[in-house]
Amino acid sequence: FKWFVEGLGTGAFGFAGEESAGASFLKRDGSVWTTDKDGMVMGLLAAEILGRTGRDPSQLFATLTAELGVPYYERIDVPATPKQKSALKALGPDQLDMRQLAGEPVSAIRTRAPGNDQSFGGIKVESEAGWFAARPSGTEDVYKIYAESFRDQNHLKTIQQDAQRAIAKAF
Repeated sequence: FKWFVEGLGTGAFGFAGEESAGASFLKRDGSVWTTDKDGMVMGLLAAEILGRTGRDPSQLFATLTAELGVPYYERIDVPATPKQKSALKALGPDQLDMRQLAGEPVSAIRTRAPGNDQSFGGIKVESEAGWFAARPSGTEDVYKIYAESFRDQNHLKTIQQDAQRAIAKAF
């Protein structure tokens, strides 16, 4: 969430959200409405969407997926020692031996965000039909694997398994 605070403060962003359903918005005048990732904001937004469109967010999401396809996403936590977490944070693209992800050629391995070239403290592997990112937790003895498939749930599970194997091998 730290990546969005400056943009909200300057008015460059009108909305910022994260996977845990926390969100922040600007007021209509451009000033910050809420700064603490308040889940209540999402409930108010859902009510506003329903009130204005007559459709709830799940109906709007169904429209999007009918047009663009269904994404299959999941985050899993994998037990890790402090030493393993440090190793993952320092892992470079050349240290991860992955040519394929779920049976497809790997198109990119990144440790820096393409938009601002900032390190995100982990690694991301991409293919045409899916991706995963792994980074150590700052508060627990785990590392987190975020994964998405553009095909189906079985493909997502294969991406997660490939991710765990590759990271274990890198340790």
